[in-house]
Amino acid sequence: GIRETSRQIVNVESTPIFQFAVFYENDLEMLPGPDMTLAGRVHTNGDMYLGCGGTFTLDTNHVRAVGGMYRNRKDDPTVSSGTVEIRKWVVDPFDPFEPNVYVAMNSQPQMTAAGVPTTSGYDSSFTSGWDDNGDGDFTDLNDWLPWSLGALDFWQQPATYSDGSGQTVLSGIHGVTEAVPPGVGSVQMFEPTETGTGGDYDLVGGDYVAVTPGDGAYDKGYFHATADLSVLTYTDGSWKAFDGDGNEVTAALAGVVTVSSMYDGRQGGDVQVTEIDVELLNASGEFPANGLLYSGAFSAGQGTDSKGVLLKNGEELFGPLTLVSENATYVQGDYNTVAKKPASVIADAVNLLSNAWDGSKSSGSLPDATETTYNLAMIAGIHDTIGAQYNGGLENLPRFHEDWDNVDCNILGSFVNTWLSTYATGLWVYGDDRYTAPDRNWSYDESFNTVGNLPPFTPMAVTASDVVSW
Repeated sequence: GIRETSRQIVNVESTPIFQFAVFYENDLEMLPGPDMTLAGRVHTNGDMYLGCGGTFTLDTNHVRAVGGMYRNRKDDPTVSSGTVEIRKWVVDPFDPFEPNVYVAMNSQPQMTAAGVPTTSGYDSSFTSGWDDNGDGDFTDLNDWLPWSLGALDFWQQPATYSDGSGQTVLSGIHGVTEAVPPGVGSVQMFEPTETGTGGDYDLVGGDYVAVTPGDGAYDKGYFHATADLSVLTYTDGSWKAFDGDGNEVTAALAGVVTVSSMYDGRQGGDVQVTEIDVELLNASGEFPANGLLYSGAFSAGQGTDSKGVLLKNGEELFGPLTLVSENATYVQGDYNTVAKKPASVIADAVNLLSNAWDGSKSSGSLPDATETTYNLAMIAGIHDTIGAQYNGGLENLPRFHEDWDNVDCNILGSFVNTWLSTYATGLWVYGDDRYTAPDRNWSYDESFNTVGNLPPFTPMAVTASDVVSW
């Protein structure tokens, strides 16, 4: 018989997801082989694993993990290699006049070399600190603060900095909270309707067919329903295109769209791809006015049944463009390099093919890549690192299919993972007829700091924190 009232004020912030250099819903593993520098905000809703074959430099004032940060591999915690340097906090790390001071996040061997007997690097596992002379404090020359305090001390503003204060490196123990991304269902071609609401489509023989509105069990997914141009490939290999009002525009895209196949070693063989010639799309009169292009293939599965969409001749875009597909996407050749526009790809997996790609790859072959530049943000699926099976890490979020050894791959954009791949589930394997790694020249696109320069329909990440309760 007692009634109580509780009141709470909550601060909610929404951030365009492409204003992060790296955003992961899952555990984030950043373990490049060669030297790599990454600028821009980095966030994971899971754990973060850091390492490098050489030196990995994080030029940012924002490195966040809701879980822990670990200076080792997830697939083999005994491996703690390379050098990881993280910038001390400044108000604007993109300002060339701000101080540029880095502090190493030591590996386990580097801690040993410093005289600290620990089984971990300087990370979330370093919970007790190191009191070198045993005097009960951590204020002496060879003492090391435990991670909870040390991360705040090491990567705060430089000693002479007078423009503000903050910390670059924060993990779960420091109160980092989840940034909630949009759900995976939004990229699906069709989604089941909620019980009792009725939809506009039913699933018949592997295809979704229109029925009396309200009588079906499915509706178009968000991006499919919102796109001003949709290209759908059917089970028999035929395709149709529709504008934003649902009118068929297939004839207008004759020659723009073709259906072919390509060899994907990671998927195990030839996969069907719907090719879209961007140069011809620009001139077709059907370039999506709202900047959203959706492409999907019916009856997709895993392995060689994964299916996908291939963008080619995309050096110049008619306007800002976001391509969304529930299938894999392949981007062939220089993309958005002439009169750069806001651009992104949101897909089950994002694959990058170089300017040298000619479609001739087959089982056992590994064609040579040539230098290629991609100006685009991406949201792509991955698979989990489980046991000793590595998922390839951030450095392989975009997947490769050629011999890129000593060849530059240039990407200006944003790298986002918010789901596990549904169709492109082939496991990461290095070498053989899969790929060899490029020299990665990857950067956050600073133009995304201005909202008007973001790709069309950029999703938002939402965070909430308590202000007061009473």
